[in-house]
Amino acid sequence: MSISIKQTLHFIDSPEEFLADIAVQNTVLLIDENVLKLHGKHVEGFDSITIPSGESQKRMEVVEYIIAALLDAGIDRNGTLIGIGGGVVTDLTGFVASVYLRGINFGFFPTTLLAMCDASIGGKNGINFGAFKNMVGTITQPNFIAFYPAFLSTLSDREFNSGMAEVIKHAVINGGALQKFLQENERVALLENPEKLKELCQLAAEVKVTVVEKDEREAGLRKKLNLGHTIGHAIEALNDLTAPVGFLQAKANPSVTSKKTHGECVAIGMVLAARIAVRKGLAKEELVKEIIAYCNAYDLPIQTEIKPELLMEKILKDKKRKSTEIDFIMPHSFGDVRIMSLELKELENHLKEMDNE
Repeated sequence: MSISIKQTLHFIDSPEEFLADIAVQNTVLLIDENVLKLHGKHVEGFDSITIPSGESQKRMEVVEYIIAALLDAGIDRNGTLIGIGGGVVTDLTGFVASVYLRGINFGFFPTTLLAMCDASIGGKNGINFGAFKNMVGTITQPNFIAFYPAFLSTLSDREFNSGMAEVIKHAVINGGALQKFLQENERVALLENPEKLKELCQLAAEVKVTVVEKDEREAGLRKKLNLGHTIGHAIEALNDLTAPVGFLQAKANPSVTSKKTHGECVAIGMVLAARIAVRKGLAKEELVKEIIAYCNAYDLPIQTEIKPELLMEKILKDKKRKSTEIDFIMPHSFGDVRIMSLELKELENHLKEMDNE
């Protein structure tokens, strides 16, 4: 990395002023239609590519559509692509920019809590392959990430809570100041105090930045950020959140409550990972209770009705699998999370036994 990731992070007071410092020519915005409706006033005067909202947009057909639009706009190797939206938009923006003309400049304006605290940070860019998350991608760092916490005022309760799942995950991994902040600030206080919300984003982002700067390519330490994701991604795939439904079409009935958001799936995955750690004698039951308490505070689910056999079918396709084993992130306590090589058969047995408890 030529500069530290932390140097790319900017907490801003005005998107318009920040964008004004970027040349309007040779710059295109990628923005989802919901964000455009809510926050379009901040991006007037810029060329933009609009896509529907939803995880189903993270696929190759949409990548080709965006590349065609960049070509039509005459974007050259000195151009810039700026993603304005949640994790889907930041993932797509980074992926397209890292492969278009073998790489152009790009940056993000994350508009969701999940994107501000996690998805936009670290340089992982990718798209899904069918129901499998982020199977095609790159690790390329953005030129900037501009945080404007006022964007969060338009989030639904469910979207806000979903983002908090990744914040809780960071607190489990790091403990420290972020855990203390969560202990001292309840949900209502965060929503009613913009400065508290900004502090939350700063603390959560700092956890991820610290990890990624030590291990950008995920050779070791960065794997800890996958806490809750092995099982979480399996649940997400089985909820069919990633399945395409037609070129540039949004998913039908996005409000169906039986579908779990990414954050909700991660919350379940964290709780189950902690329960497995207890079963193996690596953690105390108190850890599970603490994680559940944080999840309850933000109305996050803590269990799934999906059968272990179905979960294992998806886990077998997980990027972290190595033959008959998988790198599984095991929480021992807050601030002590370890990477363990777990036999897939053992994982399946734990899931089956917990399902029967």
